[in-house]
Amino acid sequence: MLLNFCRLNVITILLLGLLAIYVNGQPGRPCTTPNGESTQCISIYNCPILYGALTSKNKDTVRFLRASQCGFDVDPYVCCGTTASYQRTPSVRPTRRQIQGGQSLLPNRQNCGFQVDERVLGGTETTKREFPWMALLQYKKNSGGLTFSCGGVIINKRYILTAAHCVTGQITQRVGQLVNVRLGEWDTRTDEDCDEIGGFRDCIEPAVDYGVEETIPHSDYDDNSRNRYHDIALIRLNRVITTSDTIRPICMPTASERAAPSEILWVAGWGRTEYANNSPVKLKVGLPVTQTSKCSNTFKSASVTLADTQICAGGEVNKDSCSGDSGGPLMKLHERNNQWILEGVVSFGTRCGTQNWPGIYTRVSKYLDWISNNIAP
Repeated sequence: MLLNFCRLNVITILLLGLLAIYVNGQPGRPCTTPNGESTQCISIYNCPILYGALTSKNKDTVRFLRASQCGFDVDPYVCCGTTASYQRTPSVRPTRRQIQGGQSLLPNRQNCGFQVDERVLGGTETTKREFPWMALLQYKKNSGGLTFSCGGVIINKRYILTAAHCVTGQITQRVGQLVNVRLGEWDTRTDEDCDEIGGFRDCIEPAVDYGVEETIPHSDYDDNSRNRYHDIALIRLNRVITTSDTIRPICMPTASERAAPSEILWVAGWGRTEYANNSPVKLKVGLPVTQTSKCSNTFKSASVTLADTQICAGGEVNKDSCSGDSGGPLMKLHERNNQWILEGVVSFGTRCGTQNWPGIYTRVSKYLDWISNNIAP
């Protein structure tokens, strides 16, 4: 009886509020603790230091336990390190200036693309901790005040990847100047996002706004071109991102990775574009990749010539990147380890969810060198 109570206590502390979510836990998978230690994802019952912290009422300890979760099967899995609390002094590592090459400034596959709330099958509304790499771009309106109008995705501790049309060209006249990037958001109507389940209030940390230090649109992007080639840009934030279970980087693709026709990719966001404001809550939708030749033939009738640097996806009624944001990510889930990889950036399309008219996305794997050459420590 005591054992059953302890197991219930563990699951209550770590997972209450997430019980409807099926997560395929994978013991032994490499993971990184909230303090940046590289270790393994194991059952909490095999991690004495975190198991022993379950009785703590300290908010930071509880938050650390939640951030340490890396899966769930019969037992909760945790990323088991050497401490059960946040370290105030970071471990000694080489500085970024000692690391040569922009590619080294991007997270490796052990430190990206994982989320606390794993994928929920079905539905269009995300859970609070799904897709923690999502960013909302905030603009100072020409008429005064602030507004959200595009999206982006966290790729490392200082940079957001988005579409070039979100930082340069017509958007500056139509909307205004980009001034902030919001991270960790779920519902834009509330300062605190919470669920009430079984008398337990499960809340995520408040969203955080970061200032914009620099925008770097691709030099070959032409905002007046119907083709929108090279519709990609970097945003350098004014300070280093503090990661949490709602703020994390997505993984970058390799140069050889390429989604196959009919493969399902995902977009997420608030439906924010330079033309409309849609949902206050983060949405998601799965979209099939469209064969390039078929997509090219479709868009020729709109006087658009597509290139290999672009991806077509969608083209189904009421299912398109209108559930995402201009500049937001097109993502692929690696089922084997529940890790998300960035495939594309939302670029343009026709009307939302129109049959046989896919959305067009910038193919990120074609711009890895450009990204590496344009990021700094």
